[in-house]
Amino acid sequence: MRIFTHANLHSPRRKLLAAVLSAAMIFPSAAYAAESGPSAPPTGPSDPREVESFLDGFFDRPDIRPSLAGAVVAVVQDDRALLTKGYGYADAISRAPVDPDATLFRLASISKTFTAAAVMQLAEQGKVDLDADVGGYLNGLSIPNDTGAPLTLKHLMTHTSGFDRTEAAADEGEPEEVYPLADFVKDNAPSVVRRPGEAFRYDNYAYNLLGYIVQNVAGQPFEKVEADRIFAPLGMKNSSFVLTPDIRKRLATPHDGAGEPLPQYATFPNDSPDGGLISTGSDMARFMIAMLNGGKLGAVSFLSERSVREMERLSVSIHPDIPGVGYGFESTYPNLANGQYVVDKGGAATGFQSHLWLLPERRTGLFVALNSVRNARTIQSELFKSFMDHYYPTTKPSGESEPSVSQTKEQLARLEGIYRDLRLQMWHYDVSAIDGGLIVTDSYGEHRLKQVKELLFEDEDGRRAAFKEDGRGNIAYFAYNKADSWSEKLPEPKRYDDVPADHPYAKYIYYVRQQGLLDKEDARAYRPERPITRAQFVGQLMGLADTPLSEEQVLFRDAANSPYAAEIQTALEFGLVSGTARGAFEPDRPITRQEAAVVLSRALLLLFGSIGAEPLLAKLKGDTDAWALEGVQTAVARGYYGPEAVKDASGAIDYRSKQPLLRQEAAAMFYRFP
Repeated sequence: MRIFTHANLHSPRRKLLAAVLSAAMIFPSAAYAAESGPSAPPTGPSDPREVESFLDGFFDRPDIRPSLAGAVVAVVQDDRALLTKGYGYADAISRAPVDPDATLFRLASISKTFTAAAVMQLAEQGKVDLDADVGGYLNGLSIPNDTGAPLTLKHLMTHTSGFDRTEAAADEGEPEEVYPLADFVKDNAPSVVRRPGEAFRYDNYAYNLLGYIVQNVAGQPFEKVEADRIFAPLGMKNSSFVLTPDIRKRLATPHDGAGEPLPQYATFPNDSPDGGLISTGSDMARFMIAMLNGGKLGAVSFLSERSVREMERLSVSIHPDIPGVGYGFESTYPNLANGQYVVDKGGAATGFQSHLWLLPERRTGLFVALNSVRNARTIQSELFKSFMDHYYPTTKPSGESEPSVSQTKEQLARLEGIYRDLRLQMWHYDVSAIDGGLIVTDSYGEHRLKQVKELLFEDEDGRRAAFKEDGRGNIAYFAYNKADSWSEKLPEPKRYDDVPADHPYAKYIYYVRQQGLLDKEDARAYRPERPITRAQFVGQLMGLADTPLSEEQVLFRDAANSPYAAEIQTALEFGLVSGTARGAFEPDRPITRQEAAVVLSRALLLLFGSIGAEPLLAKLKGDTDAWALEGVQTAVARGYYGPEAVKDASGAIDYRSKQPLLRQEAAAMFYRFP
């Protein structure tokens, strides 16, 4: 069995797939009933001692403390910092404490807020037009665009570029590696394939392109623009977009999902406008104060109030009743905002996660940075939830919104179908209509949504979902519980001669066809009860991952002539597959159910960094080889199977691990992954 190690975390192939997931999933976390710290009125934070007591209580919670390596937090109100404080350790081994004034954290995508601010400065000076085609600012770089609509700075800042690729092949590397911004932007140039402004898809490349434009227009390196025009005026003396030797010495040690330390690394490009920012809690407090005071910190103004308000306006949304995205800001947890207007920005990199929240109408800011990814998203969402419940408790009655419209199943039928996430192709929603609402199935399970308004729905937890029509009135997009992109409605698939509509695996088989995973196979017959080969399984999985395929020659000689040779080599580079003892792959041999389960569990580990204790909950019976046991337990725990696997009276499942996986069963696995 091949296992991921710290030494290969920065493989370009691993980083490409992991980057797509770094900020992608918003997993629901369990509510925590106990309130941290003394009670406070719903007027916001004001007393530094009370704020410190509240946060001390939060970070001492039994569901929070064990997951921490280190954290820094800042709370600001009006024109002052109420608290900047470190918790835990900058390095878990040396047990060096976090210093809010000196310990540096990678803030990853919070960088985008600073990049957007630099663009707005140029707009104020009349040097760029936010509504003009960006081609005039690219110094000859060509971005193919056959949509007939211009690509503007507004589109880049709101993640609505319409690019076919929004991630680079590698965004992290060894600290000594040099990859300039101009080279990076040119090497990874995408094409515009969707009309700009039409749909939201989180876009890292767009922000690197924005940084390149800032560099071109300002006539200075991007990192110098940030240092001279933002950091210096705001007194952010410990902030940088470049990993210098001094910065590296003071940078907190990153830790993985198991709490183990990781090596330091450089971002690509080296001054990474989309994710290279390194800063302290105290510096970020200064930035939040300036943003909450119309671009001013004391007597210094780095942006006009109009520009700040424009950045904080969540101008792109799938529905007017659902907060969307602005220039460098988003709305990640609208269901936790307790009716307040909140803009935020999160960041995730290897071993680091961070989040910044601003309540402009309350002139309140909250910031947290973590140097471990262990339960990091849960810590962030729980911090925000606790903060809002403590200082701004909701004044609305709990429960679902009262509907203003309730349509019949027949009227809602046009919403039914499979919706594929624009950023992560394997993530999808299966939507079915019922009277007055919808049943939505995704990797979290089944959700019952009640209709609130036309094209607007709400689940039992108050989380909202909405649809968007295209210019012809057809349903085109859907957004629900994944914050980094919308999903597109897939067209109905062509039917196979041997898979009737009432086939027990029809839903799964036609899903993989909709996803385009079967394009290299017979277009008329599916042959559902035949075994799937190792090459076919890996080829379809890599198609589901929607990642650029390796251009290297496949290392397995017996797979050189396979139609899936590139997919097999790509899976090898990701660490998802390994050969036999003789260095062969055996592409035409039927894959066993336990082999397939192991490959999917490896993919899950690559995507999320850890699987957790979930596999231990799986009850198995039957024979499974020891090397495959954890993979099979993971597959069973996550429901990666179809109607062929049935629980007995005790809840145990015979996964039939050593039997060949049938094509119809593989389709069920892909439908349920991740």
